[in-house]
Formats: sequence, structure tokens, C-alpha cells
Amino acid sequence: MTSSTHAPATLLGLLTMPPQGDACAIAVLPPAAPVATSAMPGTPAGAGLLRRPLRRLVAPLMLAARPVLRRPRVRQLALRILKRSPTLYARAYRMMMASGGAAPAASAQPDPDHVGTLSPRANAILRSLRQLQADAPRRAGARPRLAFVSPLPPERTGIATYAIELLAELKDHIEIELVVAQPEVSLPPALAHLPVRQAAWFAEHGGEYDQVLYQFGNSPFHSHMFSLLARFPGVVVLHDFFLGGALVHAQMSGADPRAWSDALLYSHGYAAVRASQTGEGRGQAHKDWPASLPVLENATRVIVHSQHARQLAADWFGAAITHKIDVIPHPRTPPAQVDRAGARAALGIKDDTFLVCSFGFVAPNKLTHELLRAWIGSHLHADRDCALVLAGANHDSPYGVEVEGLIRAAGPNANIRIAGWLDAETYRQYLQAADVGVQLRTNAHGESSGAVLDCMNYGLPTIVNANGSMAEFPPDAVWRLPDAFDIRELGAALETLRADPALRRAFGTRAVAHLDAGMRPARCAALYRETLDHARKATLTRDAAWRAALDAMPASEAGLQALAVALAEQESTTRRQLLVDVSAWAAPGAVPDPLAASQLRELLAQASAGLRVEPVFLEAAGGAPRWRQARSAAARLLGLDLAEQAQPVVDVHAGDIFYAPDAALASVMQAFDSGLLAAWRARRAGIVLLVRQGGEPPRAAAAAHRLLCVSEAIAQQLAAHSGA
Repeated sequence: MTSSTHAPATLLGLLTMPPQGDACAIAVLPPAAPVATSAMPGTPAGAGLLRRPLRRLVAPLMLAARPVLRRPRVRQLALRILKRSPTLYARAYRMMMASGGAAPAASAQPDPDHVGTLSPRANAILRSLRQLQADAPRRAGARPRLAFVSPLPPERTGIATYAIELLAELKDHIEIELVVAQPEVSLPPALAHLPVRQAAWFAEHGGEYDQVLYQFGNSPFHSHMFSLLARFPGVVVLHDFFLGGALVHAQMSGADPRAWSDALLYSHGYAAVRASQTGEGRGQAHKDWPASLPVLENATRVIVHSQHARQLAADWFGAAITHKIDVIPHPRTPPAQVDRAGARAALGIKDDTFLVCSFGFVAPNKLTHELLRAWIGSHLHADRDCALVLAGANHDSPYGVEVEGLIRAAGPNANIRIAGWLDAETYRQYLQAADVGVQLRTNAHGESSGAVLDCMNYGLPTIVNANGSMAEFPPDAVWRLPDAFDIRELGAALETLRADPALRRAFGTRAVAHLDAGMRPARCAALYRETLDHARKATLTRDAAWRAALDAMPASEAGLQALAVALAEQESTTRRQLLVDVSAWAAPGAVPDPLAASQLRELLAQASAGLRVEPVFLEAAGGAPRWRQARSAAARLLGLDLAEQAQPVVDVHAGDIFYAPDAALASVMQAFDSGLLAAWRARRAGIVLLVRQGGEPPRAAAAAHRLLCVSEAIAQQLAAHSGA
């Protein structure tokens, strides 16, 4: 053993120090670090008990609301009625959004093939091994059969339109079948021959395809995709990096009863769960936390439309996740025609009207308030030959009510209106009729604005602000305001473009040239095929190795499960784990050790993008001992109100760290005696044990990379016993 002379200032720093060769280092426990209240906000004693009566009321209300959530038209009617009372509307909206965390999650249907003694990843590999046993090897040169999972027209989402543009370019290269969760599909004649399958059918037959391509967005149109992706991994097109809205809807509607709660915990740990249960967090957590890690990890590869989205993945989940992410521009097909006069005639807009449009749904992140205030504060507001149209549906929230109030306050002569939801033809007419487009953003969550591309595609001079992916547009192709702009800057931009038709034409010409250079569907589809080919080759290579492993082992269920465990352990991971042993107080009613509890709170508060802190306990029943996530114990320690849930088996990989806050614990001794700690060390996982008493080192020290001591005296005794 060797003594450590320069220990880091925090427990986390000491635990994550790289091992010093094969020797076991000795260090003294550093002073406790203050727990960051922003990361792990405090919960008053008894707060969970006080909330339970309210939660008992919320649960039946949400069960009754689920049929409404599943039927968008009924939901919209209910919201319109509520809007007549803004106060009641705001309260109902907050309850709806809070219920994603407050309503008890229903139990998911058990998987009949799930093996309780295996980790989730080992179970997924086991499903794939069984599929490989049942299927003949796939030929590397064969034309792949692709399941294309996406909302399609007539669904009111831009991703449906996007899918049609992409399919038109892919259909001649790949055998495509469409997978939807909608009662009606409307396809253009060129795509009418493609088979259409329902998601429920695909859930039974997804393993029959060579590849799956998922179009993921943050809306209810994608709620069914999370469970499908978990069972049938495929290439994911991530239109939104933050997926909380879709996950909350999947959970509230019953489409996937644990979607939001499980994704939040898995992606961001207990700090996020705790934040989501505060008064403010209940309605805000789905916007503050992306919760997209399960989607990223289940994907064979990921396509995003901007460097901004790729960087968000690195910022939230560590740089390693970006190795499977490809940036492919958001495609746009050139318009078949631009008939300004005809479009204006159809819309009833005079030829000499200076028309400014903001396209797409009105929403808080579109900065509609700022646009309205800039317009009202400019010279255009008083000019009867100038008009502002919000060319989309208003937001179903208190924000939408405020937008309507701003328009009313502008006066009876204000030439401002909300067009409402537009069908495709009317939407195109506004694009042809407009003189200027304004597409603003704040708090970008990795999305790429299709409305910006639409404006550019029709040669409109387009005003944007440098938020998220919009900062990547060249400044000569759009009028780019600063990210945090002043409304006077926006008003001045509108007035300048109003006064200078030549400048408007120049911006429009350069915008079209920018799209021509790299964002047309043919080029984007070619990049898609490269990503699909890359993912398929990797899958074929993996399957060949797994088949060889299957052929080399005796045919038995036990052998199949053992192979699945071994393969799960061999995989590389995107995040390191710090596994903290809480076995001594994992049982219901057990009292946490004060030092161990204090350390765990500190570590959970310091978890980072590349490191997951996971409390674990040793389970000895059913054969060999195994470590499971101690979700119930962590919830009790942190005062979380979590529904009863499974506590999955843990996989350990190279770079992970196991920490026991007492080397003398029975769980540590059992793990050492069974060879489990030695096996982890052989896989290059770190083993760190806390020694609380002097004398001879505990037996488990033989497997440790580092021994922490609660005092300098104990450290000196250990060093003396080891001969250091």
C-alpha cells in the first residue's frame, strides 16, 4: 500500500482519482463539501405527507383526463372553454403539467421474457440473442427492409411534412414500410405504394426488419415511440433534444405509464427528480431537463440538424455520446411556384400592403410578446398599409391568453391578427404573400426551425436572433439579431426592410442560394443513407460476433443468459458510474448511517454530465450475489415521493467506481468473498473503501485501489501494517 500525500479537496475528487497502478493507495477523508442547494433543494420534513391528500385528488382527475389527452380535438375544445376564465385556465394548465410527476404511474405490462436477475442491458441483449437464434443471418449486400416510424399527414406537425420530403428521396434506394399511430394516413401519389403499419402491429413484428428509422420530436405525436425504440433499436432523427413534453404526455395519457418518471431519473439522477417535486418544478421540470438519454443510448445512431443540438448532448451527457451523432441539415424542397399576386388575392391582402408574418405555432419560446411589442413600438403600427400576421395556431396556455390580450390592447385599428391553424395550401399562400418573415427563439432545446427554412425557401428576408441553431445561419442569408436583443433593434430591422425593397430582394436571393448549396432533399437523403449504412454495417458486424459466441456455447437457457451478461459487461458506456453501497440501510424502515447518508447527499449533488452517482445494494438471493440500484432507499433519504418501482441490476464497466462508506460492511465482505470485487477490478473498475477503525486492514482491502480513512491516525496504522 502507498500513502497519498496530495488528496483532492472533496470526496468526489478523491473517489474519481485514477488508480495508481496495482498498488492500493491510502488517503484521509477530506472535509465534507457543502451540498449545492440549487442541485439538491431541501425538502421540509413531512412535506411528502402534506402533499399526499392533494395527490390522491389529482390521480383520479388525471385518469379522467386521459381520454381527453388522447383526442386532440376534444382537448382543444376544453381549453377554449377554459380560456373564458384566465385564472381558472392558468390553474388547470399548471395542474395538467404538474401531473406528469404527481400522478402515480401505472404499472407497465410485464415483459414475459424479462429475467429479473439480469440488468436492463443484459435483458436487451438476451432478446437480441434469441432473435439471432430464430433468424437466418442477414446478407450484408441485400437491400435492407426499413421501418420508417413517424407521424405522417394529415397530422398537424411539421415532422409529418418533413417525413414526406425525406421519403420521396429514400424510396428508390431502400425498401420502406411506414409505421404510424394515427387512424388515417394521407400520402402523395409517389408514396402511395408504401405499406402502412400500425404501431401496435409493429410492436409484435419489429424484429423482422433490417433497420428502423425513428423521427422523434417533443410532442404527443411521438408518445408511442419510446417503448418501441427500447424494444427495437434503430437510427433516431432527434428533431428536439429536450423530450420532456412528449414523455409527460406518454405518461399522463397512459401510452407509456412510466415514460417521464423513468427517463428523468435515468437521464439526470435524483437531483432532477427532487427538483421536479418542488412547487415550481412540477410544472417546469419537463422544460428544464431534456430526459433524452434513453433515446440516445437505445439508438444505433442519431441524426440531429445542427451543431447546437450535438453540443447539447455533450453538455448534458458527456462528450462520449456524440461519437454516434451525425449532423445532417434539415432539408427543404424548392417551392413549385411563387405567385405573390395570386396568393394575396386568395388571402384578401391588398397588393400594396407591407405584410410581415411569423410562421408556426405561437409559443413562449417564439418570443411572440417581443415581436408584438416591437411592432407596436415601431412606425409600422400606425401605418395602415402595414400588417402583422401570426401565421399559426395560438398557444394552449396562459401565454396564449396574454398574446391575445396584447393584440386587443394595441387598439381597434391595429392591423395585427392570429391566423390560427393553417392547412398546407393556406400556409404556402402566406409564404408567397409575405414581404418579411420574423422567426425568433429563446431557450433553444436543440430544435431546428422548419419555419425559418420555409421563409428562406420562398425567398423572404427573414429576421432571426442568434439563439441555438439559428446562430449557425450565415449573417448575409438572414437578418440576424443578437440572441438577447432589444425590441428597439427588432423594430429598427422591420422599419429598414420596409423602406428598402432592394435589400429585401438581396436577403431573399442569398437565402435561397444558402439552401441550394447544402439543404436540398437529395443531398440530405444521401447523407441519411450514409448514416443508415454505417449503422447497419455496425449491427451486422456485432451480430456476426454474437452468432459466433452462440455457436461456441452449449445450447441452454443458462448459457444464453450468461452470454448476455458477459456481453453487457464488455460494452463501452457513455457515462461513468459511481456506485455507492447503501446495503446496510436499503431495507424498508432501516435507519441510514449518518456519515454514509451525509456523503451520499454530497455525492448526488456533485454528479456531472460524464458521471452518474448511483446508490446500490447487494442482493444475495437466487444464486450469485449481484448489485441493484437502491432507488427506494435513495428516495427515503432525499424525501422523494416515488411510486413503487423496480430496482434494476447494475452493470459495471471499465472506468466505473465502487465506493463502500465502511469497509467492514457485511455486503462488502460478501462481495469480496464471492470474487465479485476482484472481477470488477479485472474489468478496470475502481474499488474504494472507507476504513473507520484502526488496526489491520479489512479483508476486502485486497481488492481495493484506494482506502480512505476517517483520520490521519488510522491512515498511519494501515500504512504501518502494509509496510509502506
